[in-house]
Amino acid sequence: MTPSTICRILLITTGLWLNLAVATPVVPLGRELLAVHRETILRVFLPRDLRAAVSLSCLECRSALGALSLWISAGATLEDVENFAINECITLNLFPGDVCFGMVKLAGPEVLYVFSNSDYSHDTMCGWMFGLDCVHTELDPWTVEIPGGKPEPNHPEPVQPTPSVKKILHLSDLHVDLLYDEGSAAVCDHPYCCRNAFGTAGPGVPAAGHWGTLAYCDIPLHTLEDLLSQAAEITTPDLVYITGDLPPHDVWAQNHATNLIAIETTMELVRKHFPDVPVLNTLGNHASAPVNSFVVPAAYGDGWSMSWLYDSVADLWAEWLPESALVDVRRGGFYQYSPVSGLRVISLNMNFCNTINWWLLIRNEDPVEQLKWFVETLGNAEAAGEAVHIIGHIPTGGGDCEHTWSHVFNQIVYRYESTIRGIFFGHTHGDSWSVYYDMDTYTRPVAVSFISPSGTTGTSHHPAFKVFEVDGGHEDATWVILDATAYSTNLTEANMEEALQYIL
Repeated sequence: MTPSTICRILLITTGLWLNLAVATPVVPLGRELLAVHRETILRVFLPRDLRAAVSLSCLECRSALGALSLWISAGATLEDVENFAINECITLNLFPGDVCFGMVKLAGPEVLYVFSNSDYSHDTMCGWMFGLDCVHTELDPWTVEIPGGKPEPNHPEPVQPTPSVKKILHLSDLHVDLLYDEGSAAVCDHPYCCRNAFGTAGPGVPAAGHWGTLAYCDIPLHTLEDLLSQAAEITTPDLVYITGDLPPHDVWAQNHATNLIAIETTMELVRKHFPDVPVLNTLGNHASAPVNSFVVPAAYGDGWSMSWLYDSVADLWAEWLPESALVDVRRGGFYQYSPVSGLRVISLNMNFCNTINWWLLIRNEDPVEQLKWFVETLGNAEAAGEAVHIIGHIPTGGGDCEHTWSHVFNQIVYRYESTIRGIFFGHTHGDSWSVYYDMDTYTRPVAVSFISPSGTTGTSHHPAFKVFEVDGGHEDATWVILDATAYSTNLTEANMEEALQYIL
């Protein structure tokens, strides 16, 4: 296999890692490239009678990784691989030049480090990371110790009429684009659009609207501020949960500084519109640059770190959290805090279950000992008779959360089902819910997670937010969810009428 073939396949897989190829018109081209190389690889590596029995795409991926390993062993440097990949990306017209350059330069050092230092086979890398039909598609299983002594299940029903109701505003996936340009091309050759730098509107090319656009675009700053303003006025919340993903989707053009600016700008607006309300945050996969990249402590000794992000958000969240919680934020991006008497909120860093966080190929067994801490925190809440709400970004049980991590999480939820009164996720940009069942018969519901809609557009979603009414604020409060209401706006109408209106 030639270096050209290697880089072509690696560019496609790197694009998947960075969430580019899966959301743009280059997907058919990527598949076409795989098909072009499939015949050659089969003739070289497989006897004719075995060709039909092997997944060709997995074979191609494994072959590319094997050839890359040989190329590096022969003396190819990081710069060699990056430069060749950028040139091939441009030559093949996979992406515009700035996307090729940014994508490779941003992800290249980390990808090659993980590739060179992982103990997993090329088959597992291809099968797990890219979901290909390989022999091995899962990382090594593991578990955490969960104490016995589970009490009889108790799912309390609030006294009716409820003496007091508290409202929790759930915001997620706000993805503000500080460089959004009204009137720019809403459809362009970049993975995301609505910036003058990516194209101008014209005949047959729709223009980016004032409030946003139902296309591969994020929302402008004034739309974010209007959303927060109306959410505060409509819901008058007692608590605010923000489940991550504040930077935009221009993942090829990002760095630590740009992402922190988006996060800090959003937090400033949150403070402005909810001045006296406790705000509890989580980290989404788009908080990091490169996207999805959350370094595991096992790599810290080689100079990699997450302190640029964890320390920064700890400073931003300090207005709402005590120092005891910020210690865990700086350690691993998670924390626990009791904003009101009787309720403990546990914020999990779900990026260590993210199936496209390549750092899990270095260590996937509870990398920051977060789930061990999770069990201890729930045990303390159980002993204190507290109710617990869990907030996080990536929902468990789906393809975006690593199988073993998700399974262990389910075991923990089952053990502490009487203590957990609410689970809140984001990430999907949709409005949905998921049921957790007992681990004995898988027939008895034990908990429900609520996945709230996004504030950004990102193709076909109108900006939205959700408010939950819970039984809280009195002596016998259960903190269970009584009702949920989603509010959304219609961008098409808003851009014509020059005003946003959030309605049921």
